Amino acid sequence: MPRSKSLLRTILEPLAIAIGLAVAVRAVAHIYAIPSASMQPTLESGDQIVVFRYFDSKPERGHIIVFHSPLAEDELLVKRVIAVPGDLVDSREGRVRIGGHTLSEPYVLRQAASGAIQTQLIPADSYFVMGDNRDDSLDSRSWGVVPRERIVGRARLILWSSTLEAGAEANASTPQHAAPDARAHRGLRLFKWLD
Repeated sequence: MPRSKSLLRTILEPLAIAIGLAVAVRAVAHIYAIPSASMQPTLESGDQIVVFRYFDSKPERGHIIVFHSPLAEDELLVKRVIAVPGDLVDSREGRVRIGGHTLSEPYVLRQAASGAIQTQLIPADSYFVMGDNRDDSLDSRSWGVVPRERIVGRARLILWSSTLEAGAEANASTPQHAAPDARAHRGLRLFKWLD
């Protein structure tokens, strides 16, 4: 009898630990799939990203966040934080300005493509967000700021991309005006950390 208890314990303990770890990780991080090209070249359609919840910290300018759409509660969107509470944001000649200074945006697909942004002061607990592919992104330029309570978390890692198998086809479908880096690395997106 003691031997069967030992065997049962040997099987159940690791299983209980694995379930406990899975529940703990699920409370902190989620995996989401990127459905569109609005964040190119940083995120491509088909990328599977790991998103960590904000606990004591707050979103900062430059963070890539996942949030509930202001237009549809059940839809999740992914965009980059451009302005935080207290920032005065606008644009000039297609470039974003914060407090009258042009924002350096090396991550955008095409420079000077931000269009017109109405001068506005970002309210408390709200964030102005935009896609990196400004020509193909529905974002704060259209529907305004994102309240803090709608934010799910920060994207930190491209876990894998469903375009890995499509290698040559994916490169062929990437727009010609895309950054050379985006075209060259399209098929190499595996365990890539996001800044």
